[in-house]
Amino acid sequence: MLLLNVKAIVDRDTDINLRRAVPKTKVLKECDDTMTPYAILSHRWQDEVGYNEMIDLTEMEEAEREDVRRRSGYEKILRSCKQAKEDGLEWLWVDTCCIDKRSSSALSEAINSMYRWYENSTKCYAYLYDIDGPTFPIAENLERYGNHKGWPEWFSRGWTLQELIAPRDVQFFNKEWVSIGNKRELADTLEKITRISRDILISGMNSGVCSVAQIMSWAADRETTLVEDRAYSLLGLFGVHMPMVYGEGKKAFQRLQLEIIRLSNDHSIFAWDPEGRIRRSGSILADDPSYFRDCDGISSVEPNRFVQRLKSDVQHPSVAGRIMPANLITSAVLAVRRNALVRELSTCSIASGGLQISLPVVPYPGSSSRFRATLGCVASPEAPLMTIDLGFDSTRYFRFFGATEQQPTTLPRVKPLFLSYYQDESRRNLTLDDRTVSFYGFTRYGTFPRDIIGNSVKLLLKNDLIVVIYANDKADVRFAVGFGYYLGSPWTHVVYDECSGTRSWRDYAEEAYDAMWNRQPDLVSKMPVHNHKSSDTASFIKHVHLPRSIWAAKVMQGIWNQENRKVTIDVVLCSGCCHGPLAWELSTTDWNGVETPGPMRGVSPPSATYDLYMDGVRMRLLHFPNFQIKLGDYGRCNPTFEHDGNIFEGVTEDPAYDPVEHKISSDTMAGDIVTVLASGDSYSKLDLSHPAGRSLPNNQQLVSLLKTLSPRLVDNCLVTSVVYCATQLGGTYTPLCYLSIPQVWRRDAIDEKRQALFKEIREHFYTLLNWVHFYVFCLHALKCCFFSPDPQHRRATADPQCVGTSTSHAHAHNPARTVRRQQKRRSSISRICLGLSIWKVMLAR
Repeated sequence: MLLLNVKAIVDRDTDINLRRAVPKTKVLKECDDTMTPYAILSHRWQDEVGYNEMIDLTEMEEAEREDVRRRSGYEKILRSCKQAKEDGLEWLWVDTCCIDKRSSSALSEAINSMYRWYENSTKCYAYLYDIDGPTFPIAENLERYGNHKGWPEWFSRGWTLQELIAPRDVQFFNKEWVSIGNKRELADTLEKITRISRDILISGMNSGVCSVAQIMSWAADRETTLVEDRAYSLLGLFGVHMPMVYGEGKKAFQRLQLEIIRLSNDHSIFAWDPEGRIRRSGSILADDPSYFRDCDGISSVEPNRFVQRLKSDVQHPSVAGRIMPANLITSAVLAVRRNALVRELSTCSIASGGLQISLPVVPYPGSSSRFRATLGCVASPEAPLMTIDLGFDSTRYFRFFGATEQQPTTLPRVKPLFLSYYQDESRRNLTLDDRTVSFYGFTRYGTFPRDIIGNSVKLLLKNDLIVVIYANDKADVRFAVGFGYYLGSPWTHVVYDECSGTRSWRDYAEEAYDAMWNRQPDLVSKMPVHNHKSSDTASFIKHVHLPRSIWAAKVMQGIWNQENRKVTIDVVLCSGCCHGPLAWELSTTDWNGVETPGPMRGVSPPSATYDLYMDGVRMRLLHFPNFQIKLGDYGRCNPTFEHDGNIFEGVTEDPAYDPVEHKISSDTMAGDIVTVLASGDSYSKLDLSHPAGRSLPNNQQLVSLLKTLSPRLVDNCLVTSVVYCATQLGGTYTPLCYLSIPQVWRRDAIDEKRQALFKEIREHFYTLLNWVHFYVFCLHALKCCFFSPDPQHRRATADPQCVGTSTSHAHAHNPARTVRRQQKRRSSISRICLGLSIWKVMLAR
């Protein structure tokens, strides 16, 4: 290893400061790390000094030399040399200037040897640039170190992990190079920061490391500048050597795991993500150290102990009570083939694309593609053997995170498996269009577990899920839409929040995510079955009523086996007679035509169509010779187009409504004349002079306008594209147009079964209402006959002089008061009858 000559560095800097002649001295020397006492620096890289700059410092021009000496990296080297000199050491190693990074072989040697170099050092100086005080922090400080989980940045870097564990003596220094403690003195605080036990910190890796997963967990929250360094910084901790291939990305961590498997039969390397936080299906190997975040307590189990634990599980009372032939066979095999099973569980070979290994596995009830495998490791000494779920695709097994409603009923049997470490990254792009949800006051609150950037997200085909939350705070209504893939099959599901006002949207999103994740097989089975040879215009629509409101969520999507699909989310007034989600409904949508303001359903009247290309997109246009068509016209098709108006009538001029221009072409063109033939009739044709195309723009303003018009233009057709041509008089006319029905103008069908049930309830209610009305009428008639005031009382009411003057007599018998009470009763009965009649009329409608 190349080491810095401490005395040469200090003397050279002194000579430069005193402007004395600097003798040419060799500052770097090749030394044997096992025979030479030396100090080593551990630090967070900043403005550093490289290999060539350190060697050629005296040969530089003065301005360039002073620029190097002003860097923080040079100051670290100089102060480290002075500290080493005080400690009686002549040599120092610093990773920034003691490695010639121009040489790939020198870089590879340094990375593969770095753990040993730190381990063999006499002293290690850990420079913490972000500590100003004279003492080491003993408590988390999020205000000062909020970007690094409350501790100095040195503890968040990947390379400093081995630099903390390997050296016997680590001295910590603050920003001013004042000593603030050593590793032994600060062991308890360091254990709290790093989750590394005190024994390992003081005595090294040979004093209590339990498993591969435990070591990986120490690096779970650490970061490196380069992706590959997340793997390379762990080589020494596992005693692994491998070539450096910068540019390979995450494959570096996969290669590291394969090298570990070659050296160790530790099953804990397969136990990543034990809490199911990441839920990545596919490769049996983890993508990076963060997958082991919850694995700090995992311990490996030796093969002998592994077989013994399996045998004890068979004899457990909860298992022994299940007398099944398969369980009896498994119990007998464990007893007879114990030694053979130990050998099988001790071997693992690496093949192309997978691992050959034997593990105890058991299938899930009712499934031939999902299994539970038992691993030779435990989460704690008293815990049972850990298990993972595997999927099977007819040739190989892979790690699987999915719904497991029913637990296995048989005991695991040891069998050879081919575990794939190939990660299928096949994805489908999903584009979300939810511009109309704001019409009724709903907003997109957020997505979980990751963000949707630019209304687009890619989903893994193997197993993936993303949840989008929508809410109307004023009405206290909230719902979630989930989009996912389960073993290559797409699904969509909508759930509503029963208690939206009592928790945050993120808590609700996590709950909805977990609920949907655990129901994936059921949700896939409820998706509509479609013919893969069907047209690209096929789409599916789902209507979900939102309880305690007058609204429903409507989801529309295309066929997801295609490359890219758009999903539209809308909030509509509920059509009634529904509760919860209705069945998926098949519809048509022109997904591949000219871009439109929201999804449209093409209209094909019985008249002939003419094929043209708008900007290269094939369009089947209609010809209406009897009247002039304008962009934005709407009306009915019964079966011909009946013009009723234009969506821009009464709308102020706005550049947002300006049409989009298109270039027109066809299979038959002669100069500026485009000839188009009618479908099915080669004799009917149109010659278009200087044709040009226009279509409605796809922007928020026009989408909102169509949504605003939706209540009164239900099931109307809309002219979304036109072709206009020049006339001999210099004007233009529109011979062709394209008709569509905006999906926001589509009326949701009412469920027939629920409608029939509601009709029956309404008929019974009418019968009861008629009897109540008859009873009230009879009661009113009886009161009029038997309780109406006599003529004398009426005269008394009409003549105020007939009213008695005595107060006591008036209270005892006041004819006027009696009449008023009776009139009030008749008035109340009349109001009740009127109200019941109005209710009856409303129900009839």
